[in-house]
Amino acid sequence: MKKITIALTCVAALFYGCHKTNNNTTTKVTEDQVLSDFVQKLALPQYQNLQAKATALNSAVTALNTTPTDANLANARQAWRDIRTSWETCEGFLFGPVEDNNYDPNTDTWPVDYHELDSLISNSPSLNVGTVQTLIQSLRGYHPLEFILWGQSGAATADSITANQKQYMLALSQDILNNIDSLNTSWATTGGDFQQQILQAGSGATRYTTHQQAFLAIIGSISDICNEVGQQTSGGKIYDPFTSRDSFQTESPFSHNSLIDFRNNIIGAQNAYLCTFNGVTGASISNLVSQNNISLDNTIKTQFTAAINALSNVTGTFETAIFTQRTQLQSAMTALNTIQATLDGDLKTYIQTYVKD
Repeated sequence: MKKITIALTCVAALFYGCHKTNNNTTTKVTEDQVLSDFVQKLALPQYQNLQAKATALNSAVTALNTTPTDANLANARQAWRDIRTSWETCEGFLFGPVEDNNYDPNTDTWPVDYHELDSLISNSPSLNVGTVQTLIQSLRGYHPLEFILWGQSGAATADSITANQKQYMLALSQDILNNIDSLNTSWATTGGDFQQQILQAGSGATRYTTHQQAFLAIIGSISDICNEVGQQTSGGKIYDPFTSRDSFQTESPFSHNSLIDFRNNIIGAQNAYLCTFNGVTGASISNLVSQNNISLDNTIKTQFTAAINALSNVTGTFETAIFTQRTQLQSAMTALNTIQATLDGDLKTYIQTYVKD
């Protein structure tokens, strides 16, 4: 249950920090409550949403294979975009089974080499799910499917999709669904049940034997995605194509979805900090921080907003922006480095200072 404490004086606020509501009250949260809401109101609903999107994508690709019309191609493309929104938002807390069991690299390795894709499609006699599961990771998942649905130039039509490509796209969409089903099961179902490692942190969990360990894992995953998008070294989602000026080094070059991917990554990280998804908000790390350091909480929220706004200031496609909007992209990387440094520095120090059990 939430514990509500009246904020009696400004002096109390200075000593304890607070998150004030419109009723001039301070919402106090417990560590167990924050961890529980992270699981129940953020992680599980997001993975269930992702599973629904994977099912819809598989159905849309199946329909395109059965009835190859441009309308069905448009539906499959939209289903691909829909699952990308869900997936990239879930990357805001990319830890646990998604990392341990390779669900991330098995579905979202990039960039893909379109020459290698063409060679595979032309020369493989059978491209079923079993075959796809034996391929290198860059030939599995979202981006080879993106290549088929849009084509190298983005101008594919339903009529232009070959028989071998249809076979491959069916196998890819089924492989994606299989991975997402397994990911969801690993969190939500007895036998995997990763949620219990968080819910029972400090009271029986084998992975996170203290609350502090669980919070540091969550915060580490939030920081990691900010770093992956914004780092100004090799491996950065923006940095590599920005530096090489190579549009095919981008994350989603065929659909031109890369900028949307980046924004959704940081929105997902922000959601993980605020414990909010699909209009439902729970007890959050933000609430926990504001109880003792409201200035730090406000800084983190401001920096998240600045990073998302900086990405939104890049207009058009990322594949064009690496040539024409380099100042805006540099500003976005700087904003992302700023929030990542705060998460890795002041926020981790806060957790190590205040979360003791």
